[in-house]
Amino acid sequence: MSEVKFIDLFAGAGGFGLGFSMAGLRPILSLEKDKFAAETIMFNCQHKVVNDDVLNYTTSRSIKKQVDLNPDVIIGGPPCQGFSVAGSNRSTKFDARNNFPLVFLEWVSVLKPRMFVMENVPGILTTYNERGSKIIDSIRHKAFKIGYNVAIWKLNAANFGVPQRRIRVFIIGYKGDIAPEPPKAKYFDNTTEEENLFNLKPAITVGDAILDLPVIYAKEGQETMKYTINSNLSSYQKWARNNSKLVYNHVAMKHTPRMIQRYQALLEGKDELPDELKVRKRNGNGELSKSLFNSNYRHLSPNLVSYTIPASFYSSFVHPTLPRNITTREAARLQSFPDTYFFKGQRTLISNKLLTRQGKEDQIGLSQYNQVGNAVPPLLACSIAEACIDFLKKE
Repeated sequence: MSEVKFIDLFAGAGGFGLGFSMAGLRPILSLEKDKFAAETIMFNCQHKVVNDDVLNYTTSRSIKKQVDLNPDVIIGGPPCQGFSVAGSNRSTKFDARNNFPLVFLEWVSVLKPRMFVMENVPGILTTYNERGSKIIDSIRHKAFKIGYNVAIWKLNAANFGVPQRRIRVFIIGYKGDIAPEPPKAKYFDNTTEEENLFNLKPAITVGDAILDLPVIYAKEGQETMKYTINSNLSSYQKWARNNSKLVYNHVAMKHTPRMIQRYQALLEGKDELPDELKVRKRNGNGELSKSLFNSNYRHLSPNLVSYTIPASFYSSFVHPTLPRNITTREAARLQSFPDTYFFKGQRTLISNKLLTRQGKEDQIGLSQYNQVGNAVPPLLACSIAEACIDFLKKE
């Protein structure tokens, strides 16, 4: 098959595009508004990266000015906060970000790719727009008007070699009457209620994913350091190292002694903490929080796949064996980024409002943690890309 070219809109740190590149497709453009995420793609990739807001490209002329070659596939993950179940009343309350999928389809209308792939959270299937119509129905209608039918794939990343239970929806636009087949699962996630009907291999566990990384405690680690464990590696760990000689972005947070004691109690399996270690209400003058201890932190079991990694995971996911939160590199492993992929920007950033008050607008952006948590897992994206190639071969 001749070279298949793609562009990546709302590209984030490039996980979606990386997976398509791993499958053999050629990237010709990534468009990302956040400067730190765009810097991450620029550092790791060789193709054209535009650090700009997609809303600045609303005409055929402005879009075609950025794209030298017509893409075969357009991929992208429009911002999903408007569809997230983490927000309240998302099924009925209108969020302006819900319009971004239609902005995505404007690029499809102008460039007329053979396919498009749009990623989002499952909430996109049940959320309504300001006119009272389901967002997914609006997407179907818009796609049909510009010449595409739509298929919906609801996939769990753990079924495709990612050590994480992450369920996402992929909206596939295609031409013709025969819909593309979704990728076939390769692994079985035993944390779900589904039966292992096809005798699949067990999903990659947290331990198999990260426990070969250098052992560091709170306040330790470096942006660049050497591996310290080089034997008895799992197949996933060997794959993740990708012949890298160094470990990047492996820096632990600076926990207080009290926080470390709290995490140690969690590792020891304690359900109840002494009052001096319990969580206190924010601005509550020392009053204890009524939240259950085990609901405040998610201890990652070494023998299971990870929970879903969200954009703001940095202060809630506890390492399987060490009393600290996970590092950027450990989260990147759980998202299936290879170790050679380096994340730019700060590990964490304070709020945009505070940075603005301090006159530090140049520091506003996505932290390393945000970039990793927002990403489409590359191994999942790779399986989707392979399914797209199979479909395009039959055209």
